[in-house]
Amino acid sequence: MKCPKCGQETQPAKTWHLTSPLPDSEGRISITIMGSFKCSNCGYSWRGRISVLKVGGEHDVEVGESERRSRRKRVGGGTSSREGKVIEVDVSNIVSEMEE
Repeated sequence: MKCPKCGQETQPAKTWHLTSPLPDSEGRISITIMGSFKCSNCGYSWRGRISVLKVGGEHDVEVGESERRSRRKRVGGGTSSREGKVIEVDVSNIVSEMEE
């Protein structure tokens, strides 16, 4: 990532990730990788987003880059629809248990 003050290319001193508690409209969870930076040229310190991963949904992984106008690419196929688990309940058993 480039220093916002002098433009020197720097590497993160520390990284961590943030996980979104709610999925987006496609059922994917966002994992944001953050970093703290310190410029070796001018000494300026800042924090910023390194990348974003969107995981889940229809078995796709979407990777975003650190730029605000990032290009995102999808990794994996996954055009099939998600099928849920089918649970069958016989109501007559429940009614007979309630009558006893």
